[in-house]
Amino acid sequence: MINWEWTFADDFENNKDWDNARIYMYKQWSTDKYNIKKLLRTSFLCWTICIDNGNLIDSKMIKKEEFKKILDELFNFGLKFFRNEPDFLWMYGYMMTLTPMLFGDKNLFEQVGKQWKYEAYIKSNNNDIIKCIFLEGLDDESRNKLGYKQLCREIIPIIENTFKGNGYMQKYFKSLFLIDILAKS
Repeated sequence: MINWEWTFADDFENNKDWDNARIYMYKQWSTDKYNIKKLLRTSFLCWTICIDNGNLIDSKMIKKEEFKKILDELFNFGLKFFRNEPDFLWMYGYMMTLTPMLFGDKNLFEQVGKQWKYEAYIKSNNNDIIKCIFLEGLDDESRNKLGYKQLCREIIPIIENTFKGNGYMQKYFKSLFLIDILAKS
């Protein structure tokens, strides 16, 4: 899996300097467009700001439309060049299943998100984090049959190593997994 650490981006995010994080990350991605980490980290930042309801940002100070415009550009680029990459599939699949209307038609993109998480799981069957992302979206009976609770317990030692760094995205997923693991144990 990708090393998600990105020092300058992490620093901007930790300081809640969202506009400068966006500017920096987008500029870095623009000069290195085939770097999937930069694409996904920038995508996740833009997605986060687009869906925020005032918990992270002061919406009077942030122009969400700038973040949305970049998210759309990154999505289209990723769709063209990273459509078969498991990391692109799980990340965008995750975002789509939570907020399908941000990507377009709610019903369509919810299904696309589920399909992409499944494809990521199939393409990287040995990656327990991606497997957890896929299984998390299934109904309780299916999760139980596929050993979701046990897998959650097993990934505790690798979560910190998988999401290295202290940027918002890493904190988000560490928190998500640990809360989910504790709730389902």
